[in-house]
Amino acid sequence: MGKRLSDLELSNLLHNLGMDVEEVSTEFFRVEYNPNRPDYSSLSGITRAARGLLGIEVGFPKYRLTPPKTYVKVDPNVENIRPYIVGAIVRGFNLDSDKIEELITMQEDLHWILGRDRRKVAIGLHNLDVLKPPFRYIAAKGDEYSFTPLGSWRKMTLNEILEKHEKGLKYGHLLTDKPMYPLILDSRGEVLSFPPIINSALTELTSGTKNLFIDVTGLDLDALQKTLNILTTALHDMGGRIEQVKIIYPGKSMATPNYKTKKWRINVEYVNSLLGLNLSPLEIAKALRRMRHGVKISGKTIIVTPPPYRVDIMHTVDFVEDVAMGLGYDSLEPRQPQVLTYGKYHPATKIEELVREVMLGLGYTEVMNFTLTNAVDEYEKMAVKHALHVKLLNPVSSDYTIMRTWILPSLMKTLSHNRGSLYPQKIFEIGDVIEPDPSLPERAARKMRLGCVSCHAEASYSEIKSICEEILRNLSIGEWKLKPYDQPPFIEGRAAKIIVNSAEVGILGEINPQVLENWEITFPVAALELYIHEIMHFMIGNKEH
Repeated sequence: MGKRLSDLELSNLLHNLGMDVEEVSTEFFRVEYNPNRPDYSSLSGITRAARGLLGIEVGFPKYRLTPPKTYVKVDPNVENIRPYIVGAIVRGFNLDSDKIEELITMQEDLHWILGRDRRKVAIGLHNLDVLKPPFRYIAAKGDEYSFTPLGSWRKMTLNEILEKHEKGLKYGHLLTDKPMYPLILDSRGEVLSFPPIINSALTELTSGTKNLFIDVTGLDLDALQKTLNILTTALHDMGGRIEQVKIIYPGKSMATPNYKTKKWRINVEYVNSLLGLNLSPLEIAKALRRMRHGVKISGKTIIVTPPPYRVDIMHTVDFVEDVAMGLGYDSLEPRQPQVLTYGKYHPATKIEELVREVMLGLGYTEVMNFTLTNAVDEYEKMAVKHALHVKLLNPVSSDYTIMRTWILPSLMKTLSHNRGSLYPQKIFEIGDVIEPDPSLPERAARKMRLGCVSCHAEASYSEIKSICEEILRNLSIGEWKLKPYDQPPFIEGRAAKIIVNSAEVGILGEINPQVLENWEITFPVAALELYIHEIMHFMIGNKEH
């Protein structure tokens, strides 16, 4: 940092940067950082932030990118295997054992934080001086190439690495069922890397290495670029010169890394309302500069340009947090609230508790299911058309790829899992469904619903209708009616829509035998789904509530 601090001063500084100091010894500080700040994965990243908070070096860090002198050509065949790659060259290093250890630690931390343990992002660090650019990113058969992987003394084919090498056994599942494997070669055909498994021993970093080639491969181009930005800015601060690499995809090309970042507009009143302060635009700008942002003042608006390594910025509230950190948490004085209020249940909670009490009184057992589901359970097994839904970009499992849009599929799945249990089975769930809504900042709305199913030999429309009547009576819904609902997942002529004040607030009926067969359920099922969120408008619609 260019400044000496006592242990106490350094400990306080790290706390003010949002890190936990877990241990202080005569030789080191053991510090834990939150995964939302992956730029803290290196000592240079922490030092860069500390210099800003101390006022030694403020504002947007200056990074110079040398235009690309070489390229990586991407084979079209990798598109369905591991489609994306970005790269960079770092020159002017003189690596020693400490720097190598720091680089490897940062690499592994980024593999966990941004890479989902290499599935989404995998990083390769190579000694550039033993390679001959340009490079190729290809799809290869398992026995087509062989090379000596790190940690081995002999050449191995790709298949052998997956079957026998320690890293192949650990990460081979990431390439399961792939017809070919991703591989990075130089112009001589020498193998650099078998991502996301292991690098070649040829390019291993050693003390004295002066120039590096970095490859980052994966499934999400945006995540790759963010990872590369964190790596290269840290290496720049460690003394390296960053040179771009041209990536040539079929039909397009780009130069990486790219340090252009989005400009954000922050309202001064918004900052003050969240912090409970009365800061001037100049005070806010000063705090943001200490957090290493580029800042311009335009009246009551602050135009902020975050540095390229701040991949955690997702919302304007993130800048408000940075203002608090830039001011220093110690400078924020707690105040006793000037009003006396008493807490009470939210109206939605009151209704939820009332409905739960009614259902338990009617002999139903409450269950809880995940809000995450998949299209097969949500639509195909229920024999209904796909509705608009929120889809996960990078699901961990094929069982959880979307957010559910109704409750009944979850209950049918519960019945299916409990086919060996005693009957009758009567279960209910009060839970959330997620509906896309472009009018909201989150682009989706969370709505409460009640779902219940009765599964036994005598389950019928009349039974579930009586359950509906009892619930609505307890909710003081006086006037309501039923309209025929001849659509899946119900039996035609044995289902209805529930209407209150001309608005649909639920559906009920007997489940179609084909749907029962899809779930391997052998007894009839009568089901009800009530839209509690919509019913609330009729119960607490007056403004004074």
